[in-house]
Formats: sequence, C-alpha cells, structure tokens
Amino acid sequence: MSIDNLQYGRVTWTNITNPTEEDMQALGERYPNFHPLHLGDCLTELEFPKLDVGEDYLFIVAQLPRWNGEARICYPTEIDLFVASGVLVTVHNGEIKPLNQMFANAKADEAAMSDMMGQGASPLLYKIMDTLVRYCDPILEKVNQTIRHIELSLFEEDMEHILYEVAVARRGVIAIRHILRPQLDVMRELERGSWPFIQGHLDMYWDDIGDHLTRLLSMLDEHVEVIGGLSDTVDTLASHRIDGVVRLLTLITILTVPLTVLSTVFGMNVALPYGDHPLPFYLINIVGVVLTVGVIWYLHRRRWL
Repeated sequence: MSIDNLQYGRVTWTNITNPTEEDMQALGERYPNFHPLHLGDCLTELEFPKLDVGEDYLFIVAQLPRWNGEARICYPTEIDLFVASGVLVTVHNGEIKPLNQMFANAKADEAAMSDMMGQGASPLLYKIMDTLVRYCDPILEKVNQTIRHIELSLFEEDMEHILYEVAVARRGVIAIRHILRPQLDVMRELERGSWPFIQGHLDMYWDDIGDHLTRLLSMLDEHVEVIGGLSDTVDTLASHRIDGVVRLLTLITILTVPLTVLSTVFGMNVALPYGDHPLPFYLINIVGVVLTVGVIWYLHRRRWL
C-alpha cells in the first residue's frame, strides 16, 4: 500500500496505490463527507464505470485499457477518483503508467506541480482524464499495425498464421471497445452536470474528452468492419484452397479407378481364363493404360482437368 499527498496552494492531491481497508478508513476519517459505499467501491476489483454525486463531492470510477504485449490484448485497469473543492483523490493498483508519471513529475518538479494543480482540483481532474484517454492512442496504433500486417500477408501461403492474426486483432478490438464505451457516458455526465465544486468553464474541456472518446470508438467500429471483411476474405481463400485440394484428390481417385478395378478382378483368389498363360499380364496392363488415357482425355475435353 502507498499513500502520497501533494499540496499546492489550496489544492491537495492524494494518490493511493494498492488500497487496503486501513487506507480507506484513514481516507474516510480525513474526509468524513465521503460515503462509506464509495470508499468500499475502491476496494472492489473492476467496478463498472460510473459517476456518483455525493455530499459536496463527485465519485468517479473509470477504466483504462492496459496493453499486454505478450498476449496482445488489453485488460481493464480501474482508477477511482474523488473530487471536491480543493481536493482530488486517486485510488488505483499502481499499474496505470501515465498517472504514475504525472504524479511523479508533480512531486519532483514544482513547475509541473504548479501547471497541474495551480488552477484547482477540477482542472487537475481534467488533466488526468485527458492524459488517460490520450494514452489509448498508441494502443490503437498497435491494433492498426496488426491489421496492416494481415492486409500485407493476406495472400501468403501460411493461411493458419493469417487466421490466427485475424482472431487476435478481432479479440483486441472487442476488448478495447468494451473498456472505452462506458467511459463516454461518464464524460457526458460531467459535461451536463452543474456542481459548485466543478468549475463551469470546464464544460468545453469535458466535451473535448468526450469527442476524443467518440473518435476512438468510431475508429474501433471501423476496425471491426475491416477485420470482418478480412475474415471473410481469408475464409474465401481458405475455402478455395480446400476446394482445390479436394478437386485434386478426386481427380487422382478417378484416374486410378480403371487400374484399381482391373487389379481387383484379376486379384481374386479364383480360377480365371488363361490364368496360367503369360499373355493376360500384358493385356491387363495395356487395357489399364488405355482406360486411364481415355479418362484423362474425357476430363480434358470437359475442361475438368
């Protein structure tokens, strides 16, 4: 657990990583107006994104996609925020890199602290939310790279690899979209709301974040359509190659039918005419070759070969 406090002017930023019940109890004692249910939500893993209005404060649950390079998928990481007049509290598990970097910069550089906290708690909330949303841009770029790789490799022979890449890209897009879509409702609520401890001139800024989220979701929707089209193309190519293999196997079977029939007839363990004479051996081979050539000629004439 870790509780850090930054103070600049009248603004206090409390950053809690890996919260425990003792941390939430201490936070409740410091800010008695924070509702116990909201404090309890900070200890619950992956609460649904929401905005609740408390007594002279807002409680926000947000989620950020965290990229897993090994699995090539995004997992949701939760951040809980309390914002009141002159107070901002962030609670998270310590895995949100942009937030960690912001707090470290403010702690190490007084100029950075002044820029982040000098205008009040709600502008600091905007800077945090804007940074978290912008952090999603490079994640979507990774998805774009995967899609471009699929497009360039679409007509290669390794169809199994392409099918795997399509499945990975589809899974990644669905995961990111599932994480980001609820955040848009939170931003719209901030934009529409009117609270004395949230500066009114920030409405345009909340709208800007909402527009950024809308643009990201629109890109994800386009990615879904593109991946769907690529998947259909891959399925068509795979079906065509399977048809070619089946066609080849069918032709091989047809071409071997005359010889198979002859070998079956003369391979029976019964007495046959001229069974002891050497001439039938040559006749059988000649007839088999003639029949096979005839089948090839017929298939070629019908343009099946």
